[in-house]
Amino acid sequence: MTIKSLAEIGHKEVLEWIKSGPFLLRHMEPGEYLLRQGQTLEHLYWIDDGYCTVSYTAANGRRFSHGRFNIEDRLYGEIEFLTGKPIQFDIRCDGPVSVRVIPIAELEALLVQHPHVGIWLSQCLADTYQGVMDRVTSHFMYPLAYNIAKDLMLRELGNKPPIQFERVFREAERFGCSERVYRRAVSQLIELGLVEKRGRELKVANKDKLQRYLSDEEER
Repeated sequence: MTIKSLAEIGHKEVLEWIKSGPFLLRHMEPGEYLLRQGQTLEHLYWIDDGYCTVSYTAANGRRFSHGRFNIEDRLYGEIEFLTGKPIQFDIRCDGPVSVRVIPIAELEALLVQHPHVGIWLSQCLADTYQGVMDRVTSHFMYPLAYNIAKDLMLRELGNKPPIQFERVFREAERFGCSERVYRRAVSQLIELGLVEKRGRELKVANKDKLQRYLSDEEER
């Protein structure tokens, strides 16, 4: 059997465990936090359905956002569960969210009884790690305008959810920059005829031209 098939078995096992277990079900409102950066993990959360934002605030007050996610059947707190370290990111509800509260001891027992769940959890963490490192590496290696353009192209192609923040400062946080710097990069893309504003959203103005721009930046 492959790692993928073993992980699929673990996924089925954890879903059955979640749905049949006597876990506390909480209905959280927009603005409430599941997890707070720097705190000690007391329990994990299994999200049945809802929208959440994931962000990090540095000691100097600068804020980086991983964005807004449509979550379904997702475990949060798993990294801190495995490392024993303080919570790394703020997980904030960005709409009504239904969650099940998972005691740490219960998850520990499940991993002992069902080893396939551990393989599934490892695969989830590996996927998350690769996704985060792809974004971080791109932010270091390419200009801000390129990263904004690439983000818009991925959404245009359907490779990322078509979700953006309406507030400019929150979009700037996704790229780890100030609102002023973000606006300047967007203006550059608009002047080049690559993107356009439609209401409060940015959209690709010319897909072929934008693809050529991305290719040129990558070859420099």
